[in-house]
Amino acid sequence: MTIQSEEDLKNAYKHLEKGNLIQARKILDNLVMDNLENAEVTFAIYCCSYWGDFVCHLPELDLFEQGDGILFKWKSFQKELQTEKKKTFERTLYHVQTGIFTLAYNVFSALENEKNVVQKGEILLNKGICCKKLGKYETALSYLTEAIKFSPSSANTLAEMADCYALCGMERQAKVLFREAFFVDAQKIDLAFLDSELICCLIRTVQEKGYVGNALQEWIPVYGVLLGIFNIRRELRGQEVGKLKQEIYAKENENKNPINDSKILTPKLINMYFWLIDHYVQTKDSGRKINEILLKIKIIDRDIYDLYIK
Repeated sequence: MTIQSEEDLKNAYKHLEKGNLIQARKILDNLVMDNLENAEVTFAIYCCSYWGDFVCHLPELDLFEQGDGILFKWKSFQKELQTEKKKTFERTLYHVQTGIFTLAYNVFSALENEKNVVQKGEILLNKGICCKKLGKYETALSYLTEAIKFSPSSANTLAEMADCYALCGMERQAKVLFREAFFVDAQKIDLAFLDSELICCLIRTVQEKGYVGNALQEWIPVYGVLLGIFNIRRELRGQEVGKLKQEIYAKENENKNPINDSKILTPKLINMYFWLIDHYVQTKDSGRKINEILLKIKIIDRDIYDLYIK
């Protein structure tokens, strides 16, 4: 690529960063004529094609639809890149991501006066996600910290906070919150927006074991404990212990029924057993109770039992 072509490409990227897909595409179309074999230019044109019509039609939607639509489209974009195994370029993706999440942030910012408590929490969560994707981790954390006040039991918000802590190098806080998030509700966590290597490495490891979908979500905290990633524990409050025991009893009964999906129930139960064992250890309770739980794990999954007691 000539010096002039490189300058033209940088100019196209400046437009991409601002979400100006039409202007970027015009530059790239002219550029490709003299750079037919350049894979980066071709990939940049693909990105413009993927996002161009969608961004142009955004004003036709209301603000909530625009914001949710951008985030959903981003997940579809990431999935297409993976499934089609396209050759990607980090420089291109950086500028595309900057432009798309700047657009999304501006949309959610226009909704910040929303009075509905649930929607207010979602807006703050999404603004946090946008800032994280833009590399503004501390700003993202401030939005997420505010969002959790509106939805204290939001597993997805907790996971996003953990992701930001990990990206800021605050590993201890990240581990605590990731474990908490997957304990609250593993299936409510949107894995597609998690970026830190701490959690992405764990997700890849569990995927390599063949788990997908809801089963993947439920096995992540189990392997998080087994691999020593979710190794920062907190003490359960008295009310939480009672609730945990009730949930375990209910899930054990569900798991006995052959019509229920053991692929989901087994990892969910094992994760709850891990939490109860931790409680007994921290409160220096009798070894008999711990052994009872270990036996239950051994019965439902011998491989996990063997890994846990190593």
